[in-house]
Amino acid sequence: MVDKEDKRARLWLVTLDTGEPKALTDPKWKISEAVWHPAGTGLVLSATDHPESDQNTERIFFFRLWDTVNGDRKAVDSMTQVLAPRGPFGNIRIAADGRRMAFVGCREDGPTPHDLILAHHGDKATQNLSGASVDRPVLDHRWSKDGGLLAVVGDGFRTKLVAFTAEGALKDVPATPANPNAFAVSDSGEIAFAGQTATTPQELWLWDQKGPPNQISHLNDSWKLYTLSAPEFYKYKSFDGLDIEAALLKPLGYDGKSKLPLVALIHGGPTGAWQDSVEIWGQLLAAHGYAVFYPNIRGSSGYGEKFIEMNRGDWGGGDYRDVMAGVDDLIARGIADPEKLAIGGWSYGGYMSEWAITQTTRFKAAFSGAGLSNLISEYGTEQGPSYDEWFYGVPYEPEKVAGFLNSSPVVNLRNAKTPTLILQGDADPVDPPGQSQELYRGLKRYGVETELVVYPREPHGFHEEKHLLDRLNRILAWYDKHLKEGSPAAK
Repeated sequence: MVDKEDKRARLWLVTLDTGEPKALTDPKWKISEAVWHPAGTGLVLSATDHPESDQNTERIFFFRLWDTVNGDRKAVDSMTQVLAPRGPFGNIRIAADGRRMAFVGCREDGPTPHDLILAHHGDKATQNLSGASVDRPVLDHRWSKDGGLLAVVGDGFRTKLVAFTAEGALKDVPATPANPNAFAVSDSGEIAFAGQTATTPQELWLWDQKGPPNQISHLNDSWKLYTLSAPEFYKYKSFDGLDIEAALLKPLGYDGKSKLPLVALIHGGPTGAWQDSVEIWGQLLAAHGYAVFYPNIRGSSGYGEKFIEMNRGDWGGGDYRDVMAGVDDLIARGIADPEKLAIGGWSYGGYMSEWAITQTTRFKAAFSGAGLSNLISEYGTEQGPSYDEWFYGVPYEPEKVAGFLNSSPVVNLRNAKTPTLILQGDADPVDPPGQSQELYRGLKRYGVETELVVYPREPHGFHEEKHLLDRLNRILAWYDKHLKEGSPAAK
């Protein structure tokens, strides 16, 4: 029975001496995070007793395991609500003193956790540490030795470390030679982090915060046998004068004189972003003679909360026009061949590709991976629709239906002419297979050249190596077929 028979993540306690597990929470609860309190008396949880809800119902609780009475420890197993943050949140961290808690939460109600929030024991009020001072998405954070907080934030294409004093004031942190992501802080204050760039894969770095960081691992030295295309990071003006940051990959040895076939790759999200990290799809395309355009269009993360909110209820509006302004910029710069343009992407990037083919015939080929063709049926079948609700509300209310429909590619498929490759995992709960099926059926109806490939067992992000390789080869072959000189489709 749907919802009622779903097995949710529960809190368990395992005694190491006996290996005997004990369930601490009822089956009706779903536990998303569990963090030991430094005092050892219990755990701080992110949990909900309404896991069947399509809304954000998680709150923060303290699950007390023991009390100490007259020096003796007594089992309690009681659960008390601590906070009810508005919107999604996560990454709970407890300070060593046990009196402060930090987590990544929403400035208001969504769409995704963005700011570093500080809470004090026994106080329902919270403090937004990063909203005004940094205004960049907090990707991870740790308590530092001095009682302050160290965090990794997204800053456009790059990531960086920022720090806050114990009083909550922002303090300077020197730039690192590689973009940090996962990190840890030792008792002595040393920082270990995994860092990468667009041409150097992840390695482990160690930083004493006195001298420069030192790379201490060489796990990916084999990559030095290959030369990757280094991206050009730049900004261009969109249709309304808004600055859009983008990256451009060009084939190695490009002389700057000839015009190149261009592929615009759109990231997922929309609250995602292209980053200064190795991106395999683009490197493959660049190695085969394509220029690859990565725009961080409005709605992307890494440029502040207000930038994220700029495409609320406007998918396929300003974001699409940002893409086309960037394509026009590259044509004007003499880099892109206006007769050899293509577009592609996964998830929201797939959606943008689907939308583009209903709005223009300028693209000679398109690829949509796990996209969203019908925002109403998407809402009714996807996992976690509260994200889409932030943008459009719910389609069960008549006054909201127009917003969903006006941004749905299927409504405009009769305008499509662009040959389109559709790739989809058959076990995708995020953007279910029906979305790709609706797109495929509509394109067939209007005689558009299209192929749909469904990969068995694959969720939203593919895992199986043969499928990952097949996907790359299909994308490259599709673009080659329709854009390369001498191909029938390119004539």
